[in-house]
Amino acid sequence: MKFAVEVLLPKYGLDPFGARFEVNAQRLRYELALTMRFDSEQMPIGIVVASESCRHIAKKDDRLSFINKSLISYSSRRNPFMEMSREGKVPIIQIRQDGPTETGASKRGRPLKLAAGEATRTALSTINTAEFPHLFALRETLSEIGFLEINPSEARKANDRFEEKKLRSDASNLASVLAHLKEETGTPARPEGAVADISIDLSSLINSVKRVKVHSGSNVREYSFSIETEDGLDFSSRLISDGTLRLLALLTILDDPSRRGILCFEEPENGVHEGRIDDLIEILRESTQDWSLEESPFQIIINTHSPAVLNSLHEKEIIAADLISTVDPEAGCSVHRTRMRVGVDDDALDLEPGAILTRAEISRLLRKRQGQA
Repeated sequence: MKFAVEVLLPKYGLDPFGARFEVNAQRLRYELALTMRFDSEQMPIGIVVASESCRHIAKKDDRLSFINKSLISYSSRRNPFMEMSREGKVPIIQIRQDGPTETGASKRGRPLKLAAGEATRTALSTINTAEFPHLFALRETLSEIGFLEINPSEARKANDRFEEKKLRSDASNLASVLAHLKEETGTPARPEGAVADISIDLSSLINSVKRVKVHSGSNVREYSFSIETEDGLDFSSRLISDGTLRLLALLTILDDPSRRGILCFEEPENGVHEGRIDDLIEILRESTQDWSLEESPFQIIINTHSPAVLNSLHEKEIIAADLISTVDPEAGCSVHRTRMRVGVDDDALDLEPGAILTRAEISRLLRKRQGQA
């Protein structure tokens, strides 16, 4: 299995020991290949790293289109930050030091070499400090990929005061996160803080909702929440519908001022009236636009089979995926693979659906059986 990712790193960062570092090459490409190990009887016994590398992306080669490249810091270095080589028959991963220390003294020296013959973890996973600022920033960026797969029965529960402040993928600490957001962002003029924003967005998607009420304070042993409706009724978290809980957890992430990283969210239209899909997509879009190059950007990746969601997306936001069959001339058999296409062209005639991606072509994909698109 082979993976490749191109990232936009924040300009500055802090390692776990409080050392501040600067990233001179904000655009990196990281590649990883994994392979299966077999025993003498050809039975699989584990997965190892086959190759691993990381290099900067030069400005002339950068395909990034959603931001002005003149605002990004690029590097002119020739050597990659990490690459695979060999010493005799032994595969080696070389990690090159980069950047100055806080005193300004250069830290460039001989590459750190790791034997990779039986590596069961990546070299990137060993980078824990700003001694390697670019690789450390890369690791931090990749570790901030989050998934939201809400478990309604867990999301309804009250939480103790020592729960973590970052929302778990199943939203089991939702009450605690809401309470911390209220405490950390509230002001005398706006005591609810970011929770007020969550209430506004939730009521814009569900007409009957008036506001989200967080039950916290020094006299409360456990954090909990409820929903107040327009007709004055108050529903505890145990009575809120699954769809409302799902939207509340999503908005808790989107309206957090310290949001960062990548959020992967499946079928955002679930629990939302079709007439409110445009509003939901606009909330998702706006949450990704308020950031600076000195910080880690926030990105959202969704998947959907909904024509309503498709109609709300801009052309540059769409990636169409479908399953196609090709003939392998060497094996003499049919091979199934996933095709990923970008570049929706609404001005093109829909005469070559395999070559030109139009909204009409994507609509056909959405009508295919599950598993084919």
